[in-house]
Order: sequence, then C-alpha cells, then structure tokens
Amino acid sequence: MRTVPLISVEGTAYECGRAYGEIVLGKYPGYMQYLKEAPLWYNKSRLVISLFEKKAPHVFDIFNGMQSALPRLRQRAATKEKNGGATRHNFSNGGCTSFSTHLTLTLDRTSISGQTKDTSVDSISKYIVLRMRIKNAPTILVLAYPGEVLGYGMWSTGMTIFRNSLYSKGNPQGKLSMVEWGLLALAGESVYEAQEFAEKYGIQDCGNFLITESSGKSISVESNAGGISFIPPKKGINVHANHPVGKETAPFEDFTDKIEKSNSRYRMNFLWKLLNAKRGRLTAQKALMCLSDHSRYPRGICRHKIGERTDMLTSAAVVAEPAKGKLHVVRGNPCANWPVTYEF
Repeated sequence: MRTVPLISVEGTAYECGRAYGEIVLGKYPGYMQYLKEAPLWYNKSRLVISLFEKKAPHVFDIFNGMQSALPRLRQRAATKEKNGGATRHNFSNGGCTSFSTHLTLTLDRTSISGQTKDTSVDSISKYIVLRMRIKNAPTILVLAYPGEVLGYGMWSTGMTIFRNSLYSKGNPQGKLSMVEWGLLALAGESVYEAQEFAEKYGIQDCGNFLITESSGKSISVESNAGGISFIPPKKGINVHANHPVGKETAPFEDFTDKIEKSNSRYRMNFLWKLLNAKRGRLTAQKALMCLSDHSRYPRGICRHKIGERTDMLTSAAVVAEPAKGKLHVVRGNPCANWPVTYEF
C-alpha cells in the first residue's frame, strides 16, 4: 500500500496556512469538510480570542491564511454555517485505541504515544501527514485529513494529542470546541495546563483526548453530557478505547452494539497488558507491534473488514516520539503495511 503523502509548508503562520489551503484545494478538489471551517475563526468568542492571543496567537494566522486560499463563494458559504464561531464535531463514530507511556518504561528513556484509527475503508485514501514549520512558532507534525490542523500527533512544544470516539448520550456543555481546546493543549508545555483549560471552560464535543507532555506524563480527558473526567495512567501507561470510564462520564455511555461495547473494553485492557509486558524495553517498533495484535481477530486492536462487522477497519496507525521529533505512520492495517517515519 502507498505511504501517506506528506504536505510540508514553511514560513510565517499566515504563509503556512495559505500554502496548506492551496495544496488541499489543488490535490483534493471538492473535499471541504475541514477547509470550510477556516473562515469561522473570524467569528470566535471573546474568550477564545483572548486565550489564543495569550497562548498561541499564530493559530489565528494559520486559519486566516487557509481561508484566504478559498474562493470567495466558498468563504461566504462557510461563514453562514457559523455558530458563535464554533463547530460541533460528531465524535461518536468510528473506533480507535490510543496509548501513552512514561519515559521510564522505554528502552531509550523517551516517551512514546500513539493510536490506531478504526474507520471506514475510504479514509485510507484521504489521510495526509501535515508538517508546518512556522517561523517564530512551534512546528506541527500530525496525521490528518486534508484541511485539518489539529490532527493526531505532536508539536515541537513536546506535547502530543491522540483521541477517540466516545459513545455517549447527549451533548457536553462547554465553552471550547474540541479543536480549540486541543490546539491550546498542544501549544502548552504540560498536562496540567491542558487539564486546567478543560476544567475551567469545558469542551463542547463528546470524545476522549489523550494528552502527553515531553516527560511522558499523560492524562485522558473524557468529555460528554456528564461533563469532564480525567483518567490518569496506570503504572505509567495510559490506554483508552471508545467507552467512558470516568466517574462523571461513565453513566452516560451509550453503545447500541453489544459486540463493539465488549470489544472496546477488550482493546483498552489488552493493549495495556501488551505494553506493560514490555516495561523498560519499549520502543516505537514494539509499540507498533502491539497495535498489530490479532488476539481477537478480526476485531481486537488491529481490526479487519471481515465477518459481521463490514463497515470499519484499522485504516491507519500512528506512533509519536516527540523527544526525537519523529512520527511513525502506517497507512492501512499495521500488521500488513510498513511504517514511514516523518520528522520535524
């Protein structure tokens, strides 16, 4: 299978955003799912503007550059979709299993984090790796869909973010969207900062977000109608699948598929066991082997489109080594495809 294409841009934040928008329009014509959100950054609340001005002013320049690449007709159409400058994301579909390990568990004493992406098969052809080398700002290196900025991966701040669908009832009542909160978390320097933003302002979207700092300290942040729950690592390993486990969030679980409900618990528990069995010897390669596990084939950690479940498979796998500036990406099932390494 072909590797995930790299979109690499350099310059000021505005120049990076404009170049990214132009490349996506040229290579993925008609794919506007994420590009159409760029103009909405003109309509953010005072709170969001204030937070980004203090923490990551370059983010607004990125989205301003992206929207400048859009034809005016599309700009107007996207602006009409605004809702206080925020877009709710339907985060209760798909699968995915994320993980993070403390640096004391790895062979070379650097933290490792990552995830599988369990989605429909058509996602395989859409993935890109986005690298933005921004002047006077952190470098971004993430697996993403065309036009997406948050993605799945890391910034040169040392922070990584991976995320999972969370099958839950109702909508969270927060002041920050998942994208807003995630970008602020990546722009920070610690898990504590990310947690503080979530506690103080809440997150509008339903999902789990696994945040890790350069030391390997991590926390899973669950958001659903119950509010926010913070899930600490167990013995230095943090693993999450698609069911809420926090005190505030677990009562709102809503899995209609009993097999998938069981499978989510299996993936979370078994991946932890696989990683724990390699304590002190973990490497990026060994982590990818864990993500390739077939103990519950065709479901389990490395999911295949076989049997009863025909609409979902492991369409990608990602492992990040932020201290080394390396993102290892597999397009398709990690058991059958070779990883490609992208660097800051």
